[in-house]
Amino acid sequence: MPRLSAVALKERIALLQKQLAAAETKKQPAINKVKALMKKLGVTVADLGGGGTGKRRGRPPKAAGKGRAKKAGRKGSRGAVPIKYRDDKGNTWTGRGKTPRWIAAAEKAGTKRESFLVK
Repeated sequence: MPRLSAVALKERIALLQKQLAAAETKKQPAINKVKALMKKLGVTVADLGGGGTGKRRGRPPKAAGKGRAKKAGRKGSRGAVPIKYRDDKGNTWTGRGKTPRWIAAAEKAGTKRESFLVK
């Protein structure tokens, strides 16, 4: 794209603003007609299936759920994992993942892991 001077850019902006204003003036009578017809028939925006905010105009609705799609065969979250190990200071561990420092230090000091099992 060729570089435009500041004057050319301002002229282009002015032209686009005029085009936008013209489009808006053509749109408003149509909106007024639709509103009048909706009022006459008792139809609401909710009846049309829209939220009425106009913020998502032209975009498809968001898919249900959040984040990425699940891979085939994956069962998803199974809930919280119960605590398997606890010490007298209140430190806990489920037994999954890397061994926490407090258990590693206790094992290095000679304490057996089974002594921290929650019963």
